[in-house]
Amino acid sequence: MTTQPDADTTEPSTARQRDLVALLVALVVAVVLARIVSSLTLRGAIQPPALQVLAGNLSVWVPLVLGAVWVIARTGKGTLGRFPIELGDLVFALGIVILARVVDVVLAIALTGTTGLTPAPSLGAPDVGLLVVSAVGIVIVSPVIEETFFRGLFQRTLAAELTPRTQWLAVVLTAFLFALSHLFLGAATTTIAGFQVFVTTFVLGLLTGALVAMTNRIGAAVVAHVLFNAVAVVATWPR
Repeated sequence: MTTQPDADTTEPSTARQRDLVALLVALVVAVVLARIVSSLTLRGAIQPPALQVLAGNLSVWVPLVLGAVWVIARTGKGTLGRFPIELGDLVFALGIVILARVVDVVLAIALTGTTGLTPAPSLGAPDVGLLVVSAVGIVIVSPVIEETFFRGLFQRTLAAELTPRTQWLAVVLTAFLFALSHLFLGAATTTIAGFQVFVTTFVLGLLTGALVAMTNRIGAAVVAHVLFNAVAVVATWPR
């Protein structure tokens, strides 16, 4: 499993540790801001619905992007690894989507009796603006930012701080943080839904993280994340 191009990057580095702290701070800020925006939305301080979704997304995206930019500006673009996607990567990406979605559906049926992938109920004509803003954020923007932040930067930086024999822990710990962040960011409203979200996103994080670690490329991880989210958006799109 290759996570860093140079052998000497496995030596502990104060600079890399500072980068990890900066990324964690960015994630905490994103969670706090998301909670604040959610509270304001519930109080009716943010209107209309499309603006509510956009405000919620920006409260997460901006801190993560700023944290990523800070690290990349200090270390260079090479920190992210390579982005080009090879054909074999796409095959693995498709396999990741299928496996992660199967886990999600099995959990949903076991916990709720339904797959959860059914069109959202709609009274009257759907709000097209709201649907478009939500879909673009979920399917395109979030996967790119999250994979860059978690797999491209946090996982690779953490792996560089570990020994070659323990670098696999970077994949597991990053996947755990990825899943935990989705809980704190309000991806679920009940305990059961929270458990499902955590397990599913943890599995997705493990699989995409392993792919990035093996190939040193984040492109396929982004594709897998995009397709994973796209399945949910298409399946739940109001009919």
